Amino acid sequence: MPPSKVAPATAKEEKFGILRNLRVADYLTLSNGLCGVFSIYSSVESRFLLAYALIFVGYEFDRFDGKVARWRNECSEMGKELDSLSDLITFVTAPAFMLYSLGLRTAIDQAALSFFVLCGIARLARFNIAAHLVPKDENGKPLYHQGLPTPYAGLLIGTAVAVSAWMGWTLSGLVPGLVLYRGRWWEFHPASGFVLALGSMMISGRLKLKLDGGITIPAATAAIFAVCWSVTMPI
Repeated sequence: MPPSKVAPATAKEEKFGILRNLRVADYLTLSNGLCGVFSIYSSVESRFLLAYALIFVGYEFDRFDGKVARWRNECSEMGKELDSLSDLITFVTAPAFMLYSLGLRTAIDQAALSFFVLCGIARLARFNIAAHLVPKDENGKPLYHQGLPTPYAGLLIGTAVAVSAWMGWTLSGLVPGLVLYRGRWWEFHPASGFVLALGSMMISGRLKLKLDGGITIPAATAAIFAVCWSVTMPI
């Protein structure tokens, strides 16, 4: 008799319910991403102060989602991935849109903005797989940031654009020589150099930044806009 045929083993289908697996901290993380989306919309409409405010609110969501996850013991791989994807929107893509909407649109400008976005993607990917290699204190908090964190880079760009909008500065306005080689194919804005520097700092393996942005960033933001308000305040 011919040997009986045995049906090949098949893997059991497993379903992963997104809504069932979302926790409180994950909704805070998604709120960060939502702020980034609306920041992009605001930049397209040249509402740069609102675009920056949304990035800043997204930064606060980003700060607290981790604290809530540890408090509620909700740390998970899904939460980590959501955090990186939301950061990509709010602190990498949205600031690039701000600069593009402000006027950095030449070929070299766009290359610089693309470099910044790619560095942000690489920085977030490195963080996901190598964050455990950074030394921690007794409370499990990293002793330093390896490379410039994407929230800091995004807030630096957002603050610069917001201040420019507040003060009424434009890329072709108050600062002489702000556009170099005008009318040629290699025309560019010197502000692109700032973008390239931030991108390089994000992927740097040597930069070790010891900074707690929870206090310094809100304080610096308040100080910067207080100065802008005092300068533009009618006498």
